[in-house]
Amino acid sequence: MQPLANPAKPNSHGPQAAPGRWIWVLSGTLTIAVVGSLGSAAIVWGNSTPGDHGPTTVLPTHTVTVTQPVSALNVQSYGAPIKVNAAPGGPVQFAETISYSTRHAPAVTDTVSHGLLTLAAPACANADCSVAFSVTVPPGVKVTATTSGGSVTVAGTGAADIDSGGGPVNAASIGGPLSVNAEGGGVTVTGAAATQIDSGGGPVTADAIRGPLGVTAEGGGVEANAVTGTLNVDTGGGPLTATGISSPSATVKGEGGGVTLGFAAAPATVSVDTGGGNASVSVPGGPYAVTVDSGGSAQSVLIPTDPGSASSISVSTDGGNLAIGPA
Repeated sequence: MQPLANPAKPNSHGPQAAPGRWIWVLSGTLTIAVVGSLGSAAIVWGNSTPGDHGPTTVLPTHTVTVTQPVSALNVQSYGAPIKVNAAPGGPVQFAETISYSTRHAPAVTDTVSHGLLTLAAPACANADCSVAFSVTVPPGVKVTATTSGGSVTVAGTGAADIDSGGGPVNAASIGGPLSVNAEGGGVTVTGAAATQIDSGGGPVTADAIRGPLGVTAEGGGVEANAVTGTLNVDTGGGPLTATGISSPSATVKGEGGGVTLGFAAAPATVSVDTGGGNASVSVPGGPYAVTVDSGGSAQSVLIPTDPGSASSISVSTDGGNLAIGPA
């Protein structure tokens, strides 16, 4: 694949950019039109040898329009923020801002192959640099985003696979399945299909999940609302509050954290083990086959029960207070 020349940028085939300009390399078959402008970097290097590190240089934001069809996006920022928004009818565009403490700015890779737009700066995997990306794509585009510590915001796209490496994640109106690995960062999801979240200790808020929701929080608190599919949560010690749930089944492990579950529709199966935390479960209808074990602490069951019912609720608190009541 041949790199594309751009009259607004220095020739990427030369050994280095002209003073005050930045080296930008294109690879693949991407067809672009430059709609932003380049300016001088904030820091000018003095005499130094290759490999020396100096102050951080932040280059002016540069915006590119992609003219080829895009059905999927893979973007990696190496610690800088990533924002992806969907806009119907408009062109695919991305803005990039490069920060670096090496002698030269890293080359940015932006290619389109079989509908996949890839944005990255591979040199930053092993160097002190990063590239912040803000991307506009058509609705329905599948997104893969990796930041290694930067924040990630994705809205209005198709399926999304996000690894923030510790940065916060905000996902909204995701049309397809959503997978998030935050490694300690907080996660907020508002509107998504089947969703799987591993926050690595960060707090999780999930609202309006159209399908199953699986959460591993490793100590982070979890709040969930309006989940329609199977609910499977392990808080790792953090508290869980779930309201407006219409899940047919729910399995919750608190590992010491308190659990509050409020169902808007009668579930078929509920299993809760708090590992020492308090438990409060409210359900409509009944009767239910109910099994409880509070480990000697207070317990209250105020719903219709029948050992032979096809719908079951099992709650164990290992010493925490326990209550099951009507919604």
